[in-house]
Amino acid sequence: MLFGLLAALVVALAAGPAAASGCAGKPAGVERLVCSEPSLAALAADLDEAFAESRDRIARTVEQENWLRGRRAACPAIASPKPDPLPGSAQREVALACLERLYRQRIAVLRYPLNRAAWPHVPFLPRLVAGAGTRLCEDLEQDLVAGFLGRGAEVDPLGEREIGFAPQPGLGDDEAPVLRADIDVYNSGKPVPVLAWIGERNGTKTVEYRVFSSPGELLAAIGRGGEPLSDSVRAAAHPLVDPAASASEHALFLRAPVVPAAQQPRFFAADGQVYVLAPAAGETGDLGVYRLSGPRQPGRLCLFAAQAPTGSPGPTPRREAARGPQIDAAFAAPVFAALTRAAGPLTPTGRFCRPSVEAAARLGSAAAWRPWALDRRRRGEDPLAGKLQIYMRNRALTGPEMARDYRAYSAARAAAIAALAPFYRDKFGRSPAEAERLAALYADRLVALGFEVDPDDDASLVLFDPGYADEQKAEKAALAGDSANLRAMLGEHPKEQAELLRGELDEPLVSDALFHPDTLDMLLGLGLDPNERGPSGHTPLMIAARLDLVAAARLLLAHGAVPDLGAGDAVAQTDRAGDPACLTGTGGDAPGRTALSYAAEFASPEFVRLLLDHGASPQRRDSAGRRPADYLKRRRGDNSGTAKIAAMLK
Repeated sequence: MLFGLLAALVVALAAGPAAASGCAGKPAGVERLVCSEPSLAALAADLDEAFAESRDRIARTVEQENWLRGRRAACPAIASPKPDPLPGSAQREVALACLERLYRQRIAVLRYPLNRAAWPHVPFLPRLVAGAGTRLCEDLEQDLVAGFLGRGAEVDPLGEREIGFAPQPGLGDDEAPVLRADIDVYNSGKPVPVLAWIGERNGTKTVEYRVFSSPGELLAAIGRGGEPLSDSVRAAAHPLVDPAASASEHALFLRAPVVPAAQQPRFFAADGQVYVLAPAAGETGDLGVYRLSGPRQPGRLCLFAAQAPTGSPGPTPRREAARGPQIDAAFAAPVFAALTRAAGPLTPTGRFCRPSVEAAARLGSAAAWRPWALDRRRRGEDPLAGKLQIYMRNRALTGPEMARDYRAYSAARAAAIAALAPFYRDKFGRSPAEAERLAALYADRLVALGFEVDPDDDASLVLFDPGYADEQKAEKAALAGDSANLRAMLGEHPKEQAELLRGELDEPLVSDALFHPDTLDMLLGLGLDPNERGPSGHTPLMIAARLDLVAAARLLLAHGAVPDLGAGDAVAQTDRAGDPACLTGTGGDAPGRTALSYAAEFASPEFVRLLLDHGASPQRRDSAGRRPADYLKRRRGDNSGTAKIAAMLK
């Protein structure tokens, strides 16, 4: 009989539902929803892999089947196999978020032995400091540590034990849904409606839980509610916990009715009782488990604490944890500030769009507290700052201005990585190479949080298209001043060949060579046009003015550059799907601007004098009606130079 049972389990392991994500063939039910979302389908594949790697697959088979069956109960927003929650609806978003938490936690549990072996020297794992000897607390500790070591952005120790919430019809909207679960939250044998209001404060997503004494009371509140209905229903509900009665407790939700969504309390059931798991206020790594007997009677059963990696250890884990995670900000902050400044010119709009407070806080917490969560093994889960390189290279924004900015960005990034790597080496015991890799992940994700991706750019789907290097050889040679190779590429018909070598969004080779007078002189001598506008709308002379390249300007003017040509329209590089605040471009660069107007804003008095001597008009207006002198107010620093230019332009 035992042999038969083992054989059945082996068969189930090979072909049963526990070992398969269900995305092959025609998935049904929950699997159809999972497989329709690329990020969840990737997690399902990870789950299959984690299960296959498990050392005790036979013992885990029944457990895995139970987990698969429990997904629907854990995520009530999945109303029924048919129809699936509508794309874009609040119900679907809630269901996907719930399933993502379940999958990440399950993967963390299955991979716990491997993850623990990979990080053997972590001294600050969450540990049980109150509630030892209680099966509930000890079971949660195991799951909490597994989630702590997992790669997910957040730790989720509850898994299928969590009591899910679903959207309440008629209240809220897709941007600010109101969620509901009927829970015996006070363990009185009487389930009551618990509602969660999702909102936003100062860029941070928030949640507020309130309760009604019965479904009838909720219906009555909806029936007599005013507009907006969500607010009137909230006013009629009762606080889940009376903060005034719980001032001495540690959980954040006991102290304030509205809390950041990243620190929201979570409800779960175990052994017929309902409990609340909630982060402690201001004590990173501390989680409390509470059993409520009423709004004024919270009782804590468990407390999990961890020692944060903040330098010299404190006398106790609790005191150290209260300090919160830090990344030696005194020396790291300046270089990261330089990194974000340098990244700005490389974004499609020329601006670095600040991330939300919540997103930045989560990234900082992961970087300092659980750096392995910075890893993303599947493309598409998070934007990468490597996409800045895509814009620099694959969008052909590698003209001389962008090349200069890219060098500044690369230098700032290298400085940031060098400043942060010792943190991971010393606090986490990582090798120098691994410490540098983690520092680079954090630096890149810091920039990526505010980087807008162009949805129309196919190149953003790949890092460095294999064929791109060959297509950009001429541009690269011009930017590097490699005259010999560039001359060989241009062949017997330089003007025609230059046009063939230039990509649709490339600046002219003459513009690319502005930093290298010898190469520039060679190209102009071959007959290339000194007045050709690039996708920026600028002629080579305008770009030379923006970069204050006097020697290049002399060569251009000697070969027929026209000083008073007006700038054309730039090729759009904005993201229609991004934050509207990030779509304002470079800030008022009007068509029709002349090289002299750019020189007044960016260049030296010597450059301005050169243009005036070659006939540039200080009275010529652009499409906004501005003359060159009007751009003097944009200059920064060097007041004496500004005064000299102002005198010249009178």
